[in-house]
Amino acid sequence: MSRIRLFESRDLSEADRLAGLSFEMVTPLIRHGKWRRGMPHTERLAVLIWIPRGQGRLTVLGRTRGFGPATAICLPPETPFALDPGAMTEGTLVRLPPLFEAPLPDRPRLLKVSDVAAQGELAGLIDRLSRHGDLSEPALGRAALGRVILLSALIERLVATQPATRLPRPAQVAARFARAVEERLGTGATLEEIGAEIGVTPTHLTRTLKETAGLTAAAYMQARLMHEARRRLADTDDSAATIAGALGFSSAAYFTRAFGRETGQTPSAFRAEARRVARA
Repeated sequence: MSRIRLFESRDLSEADRLAGLSFEMVTPLIRHGKWRRGMPHTERLAVLIWIPRGQGRLTVLGRTRGFGPATAICLPPETPFALDPGAMTEGTLVRLPPLFEAPLPDRPRLLKVSDVAAQGELAGLIDRLSRHGDLSEPALGRAALGRVILLSALIERLVATQPATRLPRPAQVAARFARAVEERLGTGATLEEIGAEIGVTPTHLTRTLKETAGLTAAAYMQARLMHEARRRLADTDDSAATIAGALGFSSAAYFTRAFGRETGQTPSAFRAEARRVARA
């Protein structure tokens, strides 16, 4: 039986190449807290979100749009986004590792999949990938790698049928702002400093974000910062003082006060609750 690898030159197993491949159900009742998806955040890997049924709202790079059933959402790595699924929404979020044989769109795309055959193909590939089994088994690893490649090809075909349009001017400004927020996250940068960096006044930024995302620029920055605070409290053992310093707060006490105003909880109480939910 052939053991030829698609990327033999790097001497990596299929399991190594597929490191990070993971799946998460998209529903309005998110087990680990609505903040995980409902506040601006980023993912280290590219993300594909397939919504076969339901509707909701998606904010990408500071711009909020609605989505309906049969929608595929493609997000490059480190793209700030927030997802607010509706009450009857069902879907799957897939994190996809970078593979040269399986390129994904290099800019965010929201694709309406009207063709029933394409819907079935997309749903089938995701379903079979989610049940990939032990990737260290050579045959299972090759099968999963092949399905990721097929998934990439399908997305490429869908993108070709829906050419990207130029972003409206407000959305361009919002995207520059959202990128700058990511670059300065944890530095303590003010709205005025970020505005000066991208050549836009704070007043214009506030007006723009209200238009594109329904919240002020300052509120967007605060939401992004508080998501990162929650994530570190829930997913790491870092102390409140360590997190405060990493996120640009002048002291642990100031961080605790700001976190309490945002969540109604102390950092320690939030951490305890998040871990209790994770164990449930």
